Amino acid sequence: MRVLFLFLDGVGLGPSDAESNPFARTALPNLERLLGGRRLTFEAAGVETAISCLLALDAGLGVDGLPQSATGQATLLTGKNIPRLVGEHFGPKPNARVRQALQAGNLFSWLRGRGRTAALLNAYPEAYFRHLNSGRRLPGAVAMAARLAGLELMTAEDLFAGRALSADFTGKGWRERLGYAQTPLFSFDQAGRQLAALAQRYDFSLFEFWISDVLGHRQDMDEAVAWLRRLDQVLGGLLAAWNVERDVILITSDHGNLEDLSSRRHTANPVPALIVGPPGARALAGQRLRSLQDVAPLILDWVENG
Repeated sequence: MRVLFLFLDGVGLGPSDAESNPFARTALPNLERLLGGRRLTFEAAGVETAISCLLALDAGLGVDGLPQSATGQATLLTGKNIPRLVGEHFGPKPNARVRQALQAGNLFSWLRGRGRTAALLNAYPEAYFRHLNSGRRLPGAVAMAARLAGLELMTAEDLFAGRALSADFTGKGWRERLGYAQTPLFSFDQAGRQLAALAQRYDFSLFEFWISDVLGHRQDMDEAVAWLRRLDQVLGGLLAAWNVERDVILITSDHGNLEDLSSRRHTANPVPALIVGPPGARALAGQRLRSLQDVAPLILDWVENG
């Protein structure tokens, strides 16, 4: 069983309030098809369809304060309660203790150690690597986990060769903002199909969509709605090219943010875990997924025993 982890940074399950929640404000037909006609709000938690189910996951993990990116992502990737381990919710970038926890073992390293293939499907521009090498920038927890597992992050060359995707899915940002005129361009539907094709090359793959968290901090409803519609098109392409009877797509997050544009801060809301795939995989998720801490062990089980 192959597993694609589509990580949406900063997406919680909020109330059905169209004034503050862009998920409640706009129709997203592909997502709603997976939610039995409902929208991605707290009220939809527990919904099941013929190919999917939606669960609500605790992101607070019993630690005071609002969940943050570094500790939340590290928890997703290690199955350990990282906020409790380091004594606080911390982010956005990992500190020394979060790095230590990732280095001790994470999904990428565990799967590679068991002879499985794993990949982070995001491409990173040359400037990103220059800043890392100069010490002026730290990788986020996801990229850090991949590097600590001995994976080479995907480059511009990988993007051009069709081995990775840009963070905006289409490649448009690489052309217009980063100056890579030769970047291949996709429609959002095509990008979803390409994501499916890339994921089929590995036992486990992860794509990090960090734009969702940026949108939450900006508090621009029109921009948020526009991006959710684009993301829904990506999802449509992904589903059209995915074998739901054999392989699993897991869509989840590290903390809430985008679902409440009344504040630019993170939220204490649970995060969604949307599972698309065969009945056995969904049943196992229903039995075991309660918090961010449960994600990594479940993915390992899916890959190893699915």
